[in-house]
Amino acid sequence: MKYLLTSLWTLVFTITLLGFSVGTQADLVVLQYHHIANDSPAVTSISPDGFAKHMALLEQENMTVVDLNDAVRTVLAGEKLPERAVAITFDDAYLSIYENAWPLLKERQWPFTVFVNTQAVDEGHTVAMSWDQLRELDRHGVRIANHSVGHPYLLEPPQGMDNNDWLTQQIGQAEQRIKSEIGHSPRLFAYPYGEYNLAIAEWLKDNNYIAFGQQSGAIGSTSHAQILPRYPASGVYAGIDTLRTKLHSLALPVPAEQVLNPILQENNPPVLSLSFNRDDITPNLVQCYASGEGEVAVRRQEKNQLLSLTVQAQNAITAGRSRYNCTAPSRSQPGRFYWYSQLWINMAVANR
Repeated sequence: MKYLLTSLWTLVFTITLLGFSVGTQADLVVLQYHHIANDSPAVTSISPDGFAKHMALLEQENMTVVDLNDAVRTVLAGEKLPERAVAITFDDAYLSIYENAWPLLKERQWPFTVFVNTQAVDEGHTVAMSWDQLRELDRHGVRIANHSVGHPYLLEPPQGMDNNDWLTQQIGQAEQRIKSEIGHSPRLFAYPYGEYNLAIAEWLKDNNYIAFGQQSGAIGSTSHAQILPRYPASGVYAGIDTLRTKLHSLALPVPAEQVLNPILQENNPPVLSLSFNRDDITPNLVQCYASGEGEVAVRRQEKNQLLSLTVQAQNAITAGRSRYNCTAPSRSQPGRFYWYSQLWINMAVANR
């Protein structure tokens, strides 16, 4: 299977460079939620009424709600999905998901995925679902997936513990608990806080996980299978108008090997360099933005069918987590935008 997937990646990348629009045939938008409540932290919450409006928007926009596990594997194989495909995910297995989100999703018979940090469930935290409730969801077709044991900063293993042992403890043991309680697992992983580095991504690849962050953008055939984007849809990102635009977004066809390590080094602000097929993109309409700074200058270079971009914010990043987002309107599909997001992590900030 490993060699088959490698061959598929090679084939998809080769076809993309030749100018065929493979990426636009298999794009997937994934929404990320946490609390569905009025009395939880605002930054990770959407009210039950707000969530109901989001679900109504999916219907109004004729979105096809798909199962995350099946859809993402279809995308990464370069195969077609239904038009306007969207997957719904929840992090942390909060009880409010069971109480306030599931009834709306069950009524519509829409699939969704819950990423579980198992320690909170094992310890019976009052804000978390129980294993009985998670098994009930599973019986109705909900995916129960891995969000680590204790929801730590994975970039910060305990002193004296090497990276492999740390990831085995946090990810491997969570996988075992899910299989023990649920009976199976889709081997999907969501990074706590959306934080990753390339070493963790490589470990996940070696251990046959597909993994998701919290950087924005759609998923396409060239996306990195262990650093897949999702759109946060809570807190300041819960607005209907911006969500509508994101629902129709396309994956900027950046090859997976170009994904950068997000850890800030001595070069701050960092430089983002991308090269991708420009077949459906007007180069001078590409725009890039830095968190907290707004639109930033973009240097462009064209060669044959490739467009190369170089992006750098004006100011050093002082926040714990930050992003560069680049978008470009599609020429063939008016009203839709290609979207790519690069995460940056400032390790000097302890409570990110």
